[in-house]
Amino acid sequence: MNKLQQRFLTVVFFLLGFSNIVTSQCAGNDVTIEICAKDTDPTNRDYDLFSQLGGSPTLGGTWSTTNPENFYALNQSTGIVDLWRINNYGTHSFVYTNTSCNETATVTINLGGYPGEDNIDGSANACGDDSSVNLHGFLGSNVDGKVQDFNGLWEEDPSTFTGFLEDNLFNAQAAGTGIYTFTYTVPDVNSCSSRTATVVLEVHPPPNPGVATNLTFCADDDFSLYTNLDLNEQLSGEDPNGTWSESTTNQLSDLNDSVINIQELYDNFGYNTFSFTYTVFPTHPVCERREVTVTIDILPILDGEITADNICVGQEYVADLIYDETLLHNGSFLISYSINGSAGVASTVLTDGIADFIIDPQLVPLNELVTLEITGITSVTPIRDVCSRIIVTPTTFLVASSKAEVTSICVETDATVQITEILDTNGNLANGTFPAQYILTKPDTSTDTSNSFELEFTNGNASFTIPGSNFSEDGEYQVVPSISNTFSTNCPLADIFTVTPLPDDIKLDLLVDNNCDAIQIDVLIDAPILPNGTYTITYDVTELGSNTVLTTNTINFTGGTAAYQIDVDALPMGNYTASVRSIQNDTTPCRIDFEFEENENFSRGGVPEAPQAAINQTFCLSDFIGGPTLMDIEVTAEGDILFYDTLTDENILPISTELVEGEDYFISNSDPLTNCEGTARIQVTVSFSNPDAPTTININPLFCSETSPALSDIELDNTAGSSITWYDSSSGGSILDTSTLLADGQSYFAATNTSGCNSSERLEITPTIITVAPTSLLTDILIVCGLDNPTVNELRSLENESENEVIWFTTETGGNPLMGNMPLLKDTIYYAQNVNPITRCSSATRVPVIIDLSECDPKNYDFFIPDGFSPNDDGKNDTFFIPNIEMIFPNFTLEIINRYGTTLFKGDIAKPAWNGGNGSSTAPNGVYFYIINYNKGNSEPIQGRLYLNR
Repeated sequence: MNKLQQRFLTVVFFLLGFSNIVTSQCAGNDVTIEICAKDTDPTNRDYDLFSQLGGSPTLGGTWSTTNPENFYALNQSTGIVDLWRINNYGTHSFVYTNTSCNETATVTINLGGYPGEDNIDGSANACGDDSSVNLHGFLGSNVDGKVQDFNGLWEEDPSTFTGFLEDNLFNAQAAGTGIYTFTYTVPDVNSCSSRTATVVLEVHPPPNPGVATNLTFCADDDFSLYTNLDLNEQLSGEDPNGTWSESTTNQLSDLNDSVINIQELYDNFGYNTFSFTYTVFPTHPVCERREVTVTIDILPILDGEITADNICVGQEYVADLIYDETLLHNGSFLISYSINGSAGVASTVLTDGIADFIIDPQLVPLNELVTLEITGITSVTPIRDVCSRIIVTPTTFLVASSKAEVTSICVETDATVQITEILDTNGNLANGTFPAQYILTKPDTSTDTSNSFELEFTNGNASFTIPGSNFSEDGEYQVVPSISNTFSTNCPLADIFTVTPLPDDIKLDLLVDNNCDAIQIDVLIDAPILPNGTYTITYDVTELGSNTVLTTNTINFTGGTAAYQIDVDALPMGNYTASVRSIQNDTTPCRIDFEFEENENFSRGGVPEAPQAAINQTFCLSDFIGGPTLMDIEVTAEGDILFYDTLTDENILPISTELVEGEDYFISNSDPLTNCEGTARIQVTVSFSNPDAPTTININPLFCSETSPALSDIELDNTAGSSITWYDSSSGGSILDTSTLLADGQSYFAATNTSGCNSSERLEITPTIITVAPTSLLTDILIVCGLDNPTVNELRSLENESENEVIWFTTETGGNPLMGNMPLLKDTIYYAQNVNPITRCSSATRVPVIIDLSECDPKNYDFFIPDGFSPNDDGKNDTFFIPNIEMIFPNFTLEIINRYGTTLFKGDIAKPAWNGGNGSSTAPNGVYFYIINYNKGNSEPIQGRLYLNR
C-alpha cells in the first residue's frame, strides 16, 4: 500500500463483546469495517470479506447480501466483493453462513463516497434539444471499472443556475444553449469526509429544420400557379444551411435546388403523394442531424355525372355514376350521399369510369321527386385520401307506388277499380280531373278498350266502375288502366281478378184454375241441388183483409222438382192470397238471394161493382202538355180502371192514350187483388176548351224607366168577360203577377183566361224601357257674384250634354221645372235632370249643384266701410253696417272695440250690423275701433275707426 492509500484508508476494527462463550464458532464473529476513498486502491476490487471475520471461521460457507445493489459485486462462494462496483456510499452488510454449524456472521462495511472525477476541460457536451441530460455520464474516470457513486447530490452552480436540474437529469432543451456548472457531492460517512466533483457542461444548439407546411391539391386544380414553387417557402423557423432532397421526381437538380414544378409533377406522375426532405446538420457532433419533410399531396377527385331512374317501389334503388377515370383510380369506395338532406352511405367499386351503388330505400320518401347528391367519397381499397370536393351535379328521381286493384266479383256485377298514388306531371299526388282509359282482357283473351273518360283524383287516389255488362262470362279478367297527363313511372298499372258465375235460383210457381172463382191451386217447385245447405219451403192460403192463414204446409229438401195441390173449393166467398216461400241456408259463392216468394190473389165468387163518372167531361187544353189523356178522365171506381174504345171491345186502351174531342170512351174496373173485371161498362163523352189568345196593335210598347212600368201598364185586346194571365215563357213556365216590373228587351207572354181556362196560345210582348242616364255636369258648384243678380240661366254654363235636354229644379224629386230668368237664391241647392227630347223620358236621379254667390271683386262694386253712424232711431243711419259685405265676404267677422280695448260687439253674416249697444246699455258718443277679418282668399284683415254720434 502506498502513502496516499495509507492516508485515505483507515481500517478500524471494533471488537464485539460476547455475552456467552461458545465452544464452536465455525462462521466467525461479526465485524464492522470503515473504508474511505475506495477508489484510490485497485485492490478494493477484490476485497476479501472472509479474512475480515472475527473468531475462527471455517471455510465452506456461502455469502449473501440483502441489498440488491450489491448482488453483482459479491462472489457468494468466495466472499470476494468488488467495492468499485458498489456505487452507493453508506453502510453495506454481507452475511457469511456456515451450514456445518448452522451459524452466521456479518461483515458490515461503512463505505465512504466517491463523486467521480472533475470534468471541466470542455469534454462535457449536450445538445440543446435534449430534455434529459444524464450528468452522471460526465463523472467517470478513465480507469476501467471506476464509477462514481449514484446516491450523491447534484447541484447547479449559482453562477449558471437555471432551475432545470432534477436529481441527475438536466433539461438542456429548456435551459437553452450555453455553459453550465454543476457540482456532485457525496456526504460524510462516519469518519469519511464528504467529497465533491465538478462538471462544466456546454449545451450546443441543435439543428432546426423548421416546421413544414404541407400542400394538398385536387387533381382538377389549376397547377399553372405552382410551376415555380420554392420549397423554402413551405418552411418556417428553419436553419438556413440545410439542403433539399428527394428520390423519385427529379425535380431537384442538386443540393442547392429548392424550386419544384407541381404542374410537371402532375403531368408526369398524375395524382400522387410527393415528399421533399429538408436536412440540417449540427454544429457539434453531440447533436444529430435533423430532417423535415414537405409533402405535396395531389388527391384524386370524383368528377362525373350521377343518374337514377324513376322506379316503382319494391325495385332496387340503383344510382348510376359515370366519372373521369383519369382523375380517380379504380377500387373499392364508400360513397356518402344525401336524399333531400338525409345522409346515407353505400359501398361501390369504381372501374374504368363506371360505377353504381345502392340507395337505402329507408331514406327515399315515396311518390315525390327527391334530390340525390353525392356528398363525399372514401377510398377503401387501396386506402388513400380522396379530394373532399365533389364535382357531381345532383340529380332527381322518384319512387312511385302507383297501383291498380280490383276485387273479384260475380258475373253481371260492376267492378270497381281502385287507382292509388298516381302522380301529376310535376311529381305530386294527383288532384283534379285527368283523361283515363282502360283495356279489359276477358277469359277468352279478347280485349275491350274503353272510351276516354274523365277521372277525378284526390291526393293521388281515384276509382272508376266497369259496368257489370262486361262480365257476362265467368273466369279470369285483367284490367290495364292508363291515365293521361301524369308522371311517367314504370309501375305496372294493372290487376287480375276473378269473375264468379251466379248460382241458379229456385223456381216457384202457383197455378190457379180460376182467379175469380178458384177451386184448386197447384204449387210447382224446381230447385237446384244444394251441396252444402237445404231449402225450407212453406205454402199457405191467407184471407185478404183479416190476414188469417187458412191452410199452410212446410217441407225441407236439398233440391229437385216437386208439385203440391191446394184444394180451396171449401173456402167461403171472398178474396184470398195463395203464397209459396223458400228460404235456403247454403254458402254458394255469389249467392245474392236466399229468400224467394210467389203470391197469387184469387176469389171465391167475387166481381167488382161498376164505376161512376160524369157522362160529358170538358178539358182545358192549356192545362196539359201534349194534350189530355185517359188518365185525366175523372172516374170513381173500386179497383183498377180499364178503358175501351167500344162497349164490347176486349182490347184495353193504354192509360197514356190521348183524348180526341167528341170521342166516346167506355170504362170498367177490376179487383187488383184477384184481377176479376166487372161485367158493366159506362160511357164518357169528351170535349175541349181553348180560348183565343189576346191581341194588340203594339207588341213592342215603349215606357220610361223612371215611371217604374209594370205588366199592368201593357194595353191588350181580349174577349169580353175574360182576363189576362201573364207567363215568363211561351209554354209552361211560371205565372207572373201584374205588378211585375218590366225589363227592357225581355219578352212576356199573355194568355186569355176564360172561366179559369187559359188559352194555349200566348201573345209575346217585348217592351222597350227607355233609361236616361243622369246628366254629366262640368262641375257641381256654380260660383258667381250675387250682386250681379244671377238667374237660372247661369246654371246652363255647367251643362255638358249633346243628346239630352237639361231641366233644373230646386227639389231632388218632384217639383216644377225652373224658368231661365228666375233669380238664383242664396243657400239653395239646385238639381239638374236629363230629359230625352224624343221620348221625353227623364233620368231617374237628379244631380245637385251648390251655388256660391260670393265671387265678387270689391273694386267692381264700390265696396267701402262707413266711418260713422247715428243710432238715434230716426230711421237713418241707425246702425253701423258695411254694404254688400255679406255678399262679397260671406265668412267675414266684425269686432267693435272701445278705446279701452273692450269688445262691445262681434258680428258676422248672421249679425252684420251694430246698433251702438254695449250689452244692455248704450255706448256713448265717441270714437270706436273696428276689426274686420274677411276670411276670403288673400284678403288681409283690416282695422279702422268710426264715430258714434247720437
